[in-house]
Amino acid sequence: MFRHQEDKLGWDQSKVGQAYKALKNLVVNCQVPPCTRLDHTTISKVLNTSVTPVREALIQLETEGYIASFLGTGYYTKKLDTKTLSDHLDSTNMVLKHVFRANLYEHSKFAMLPSWTDYYGIRHFLQSFCESVAETTNNRRMEDLVHDCNIRTSYIRWLDLHQPERLSCIRDDMSELLELLDNRDTDAAIANVDRQFSAMISTVPELVLEGNRRAENTKESWLETLSKLSVES
Repeated sequence: MFRHQEDKLGWDQSKVGQAYKALKNLVVNCQVPPCTRLDHTTISKVLNTSVTPVREALIQLETEGYIASFLGTGYYTKKLDTKTLSDHLDSTNMVLKHVFRANLYEHSKFAMLPSWTDYYGIRHFLQSFCESVAETTNNRRMEDLVHDCNIRTSYIRWLDLHQPERLSCIRDDMSELLELLDNRDTDAAIANVDRQFSAMISTVPELVLEGNRRAENTKESWLETLSKLSVES
């Protein structure tokens, strides 16, 4: 996975790394309409770089499945897909249950729950929790799997949190899960995680519809957004 490249010293300062990071951020957060052609010449001008690093970044993004390519016509953004996203959530669920079943994870009583009015903070907490659990396996493939699944489901998780009834359920379930882990109640913790992911997977179809609708109706030019992202990175 490209994460191994990201771990290399200075990678994020390279032209390829910067182009990859900005484009990936744009695509992951559905800030460009589906089926939009990603022209490397136009993008290179926006990013103030040569065509080569942009082309390399697009090739890598296509290899990882973030974008699609069609012979002779270039690279295009993809629509959110229910099955793909559900599979990513299910993979994370399986890793978490494996860790709890093997009693590898010990939750710290000093871990702080997020403010439940900060959607970005909540999403970060949920993603960080999953990755911290995966890290206890000392298995790089599992760690990378959960990290990758977090990235790919990041946008629909954000949409999910904006549903009041779901936010309330997630808050209650996570509070319960942390308490169960503190009490070392393995079976109940596994049941809790399974319930949480099953509930989210059941909402994926409607989240996909909403996500694709929002992407299609983006008001700001995706090239303007890309320019801002490149400055921020």
